[in-house]
Amino acid sequence: MNKQTIIARLMELPELIANAEIALINAQNNLNIARSQLTHREDGLYLGVFEDEGMVIDGKNAEIRSAQLRKFSAIERNEVARTEHLTMESRYKLDKLKTELKALQSIVDLLKGAA
Repeated sequence: MNKQTIIARLMELPELIANAEIALINAQNNLNIARSQLTHREDGLYLGVFEDEGMVIDGKNAEIRSAQLRKFSAIERNEVARTEHLTMESRYKLDKLKTELKALQSIVDLLKGAA
């Protein structure tokens, strides 16, 4: 990596970091929405809102009721898991860019000392 390449990369990193921060915020918002939808679904199941669709939480013990709840909210649970994964990916990409910026800044400091 020569000085021009380092300079060029340092010039583009702030915009890439800003875009990665926006992507992370969007991912976190999507995760919050997915969690809210799961809670809404679970509340509806407990309150009997979906009885006419054959979704009833009526198990004789906590384990059976918990299994019924998971079964009837599988779509929402999968969406939470998917958005959690996307949020982690967004966090990783942002952290990677910030680490690259710090590394390049350190290289610039070393080059200043060598000059």
